[in-house]
Amino acid sequence: MSVPVILAGLSAIMFGFGDLLGGVAIRHSGRQRSSLGLAMVATMVGAVLVGLFLLVRPPETVRPADVVWPSAAGLLMASTRPLLYLGMARGPVAVFAPIFGLTMIVVPAVIGPFIGQYLNGIEVVGVGLALVAVALLSGEGGVPELGRLLRSGTVGLAVLTGTSIGVAGVFLTQAAPEAGELPAFLVMLSGVVVLPVVVRLGTGTFRPDRAVVGYGMVLGATSATALALSTAAYLRGSAAVVTALIALAPGVSVAIAWRLLGERLYPLQAVGGVFAVAAIFAFAVAG
Repeated sequence: MSVPVILAGLSAIMFGFGDLLGGVAIRHSGRQRSSLGLAMVATMVGAVLVGLFLLVRPPETVRPADVVWPSAAGLLMASTRPLLYLGMARGPVAVFAPIFGLTMIVVPAVIGPFIGQYLNGIEVVGVGLALVAVALLSGEGGVPELGRLLRSGTVGLAVLTGTSIGVAGVFLTQAAPEAGELPAFLVMLSGVVVLPVVVRLGTGTFRPDRAVVGYGMVLGATSATALALSTAAYLRGSAAVVTALIALAPGVSVAIAWRLLGERLYPLQAVGGVFAVAAIFAFAVAG
């Protein structure tokens, strides 16, 4: 199994745990808009943690590309996060989440060949399996019907959000492994700049909801770990493969919620989990 596959898989686990924690925090607050403050707190805490790690282990070399591309990726991710929350809030989640996840996977797979990132036969199979897995895991027990998709006002928003995240992943591959944790720190730093403005516009204050501050600090630690792992994977591997693996994070959230929180596991989500395992196996064999 290749190093990028291991890093991306571990990142998906941390992202999945973080997504579930974020959902619990928002439920606890009882206010959908508290998600903005939660994201801001988590990003600030994550930036401090990644920054401290960067001081302990500075990069070997830093090229202009190691600064420009991660900064651009960070701006895309930070600007897109409110759109992600908006799409989830508008719903239906069973429409928004699968379309967002599928778009996120498809974009780097399409862009890859134009920047010299080609997939071999087994990796193409892995991406296909991941597409099926994400659709089933994110669909709340069902696959959206075409008519429902056409009637939904969130499809365009889901495509825009998924495209932005997918392109951000491609941007990260343009940095070099020798940059160490610098790209991850720059991604977090971009969020620190953008998210307070978003929170002020969305809530009328810079202060996050007190109910989510504690959750945000824990989420900051998981986010920092997940971002460091995913960035390291992007620096060493194909954007299409890494993104496909990270997009399996909903499977982690579903599994934890089922086992620890007693939430319902739909049969199609279990089938999606099988496809996710098959996708990971395909990428492992290809690596």
